[in-house]
Amino acid sequence: MNRKSIKLIAVLMSVGLLTAGGAAQADSFALGAKVGTTGLGVEGTYGLRENVNLRGGLYGFTYSTDVEETDVDYDADLKLRSAALLADWHPFSGGFRLTAGAYYNGNELTGKARGELDIGDGAEPYQGTLDATIDWRSFAPYLGIGYGNAIQGGRWSFAFDAGVMFTGSPDVSLRGELDNGNAQLENEFREDLRREQEELQDDLDDFKYYPVLSLGVAYRF
Repeated sequence: MNRKSIKLIAVLMSVGLLTAGGAAQADSFALGAKVGTTGLGVEGTYGLRENVNLRGGLYGFTYSTDVEETDVDYDADLKLRSAALLADWHPFSGGFRLTAGAYYNGNELTGKARGELDIGDGAEPYQGTLDATIDWRSFAPYLGIGYGNAIQGGRWSFAFDAGVMFTGSPDVSLRGELDNGNAQLENEFREDLRREQEELQDDLDDFKYYPVLSLGVAYRF
């Protein structure tokens, strides 16, 4: 999806939000829990206008695993940390909704490799440690669809969301230290480390979007 498409959708959403009829729904507030690709989260929903809700949330999760990248084995930690401010428009006065807004994106992938570091074209691997960090820009616009309206209907409600955070390409950082070596070996290691970072950056440049899928339950007060 290009920038023109994003702007067009945003304009259509804005028109829908501004023209949605009805007065503000006073004292309409719901608190809910979510689970999905952003982690575990809590959300608050406020009835802003008829068919329009304002939703905010905090999400987080940490997952540890082993990752192999360009012949280097990392002990990796995926840290999901985000906060959202979203507007839900229910164009048909039912559960179906269109959503636009933004996330604070604190997601980060870190990894540490120890021992043999098989980088570069040398006959023997280096001996040392290697730290990798992959993160994204902190501001991420969001567009999505979903089903569920925590403000209307009974006290309890369920919801489903599917959308995309526009995160941009991630930034890659590699830092390494040799266990021992002379000045020439250190220089070779730094040059190989620079090329390794460039290759990893090139591999990840196309990952500009983060999918958001979630299920939730909410209680209206």
